[in-house]
Amino acid sequence: MRYCPNCSQPLTTKFDGGRDRLACPDDGCGFIHFGNFSIGAAAVVMRHGKALLIQRGQNPGRGSWQIPGGYVEHDEPILEAVEREVLEEASVVAKARDVIGFRHSIGGSIGGPSTNLYVVFRLDYIEGEPAYDNDEVIGAGFYSLDEMSQMDSVQGLSRWAIDKAIRAEALGGLHPENGATSMPARPGWQLFGLPHVDRDLM
Repeated sequence: MRYCPNCSQPLTTKFDGGRDRLACPDDGCGFIHFGNFSIGAAAVVMRHGKALLIQRGQNPGRGSWQIPGGYVEHDEPILEAVEREVLEEASVVAKARDVIGFRHSIGGSIGGPSTNLYVVFRLDYIEGEPAYDNDEVIGAGFYSLDEMSQMDSVQGLSRWAIDKAIRAEALGGLHPENGATSMPARPGWQLFGLPHVDRDLM
């Protein structure tokens, strides 16, 4: 980034938050570039002890198998994003239950340095048989761990996520709070937390 996206002036550097950052020289504008970030969401959908996998149709990784997932749009709630990705990539309807893990990565990309947070959800299967577009996705189906062990190019992160989903307790992940907390709801917010345990029942 070389120019301010607000007023088009050439960016300079400014010490802010403990480090030098690209910033607009116009104090009236106030733009500070905090970096390039993206958020992804991935889905572990189980049916009859088998996990939903899709086969990538495009590079990087064409031909490899993985759980459905992709980028969250900047104006899209993350729960809607992960359910959308499952429907778009595999024609399966599923409902997000909880968060079972996430990957945080720092590294370069074609467009420059980027940081990505990839949140892995566990979803409940609702309906639909795996189908695909033969472009972005060239294969889809439900597979057991034994079947996956015989398949070429099953993504390591996907194996990790499926194992976590299988081993997690029924209420073990971070659940969407849906406003049922003492914290006031704010537009655009979605809170996730550990499930509530009634101490009187312990």
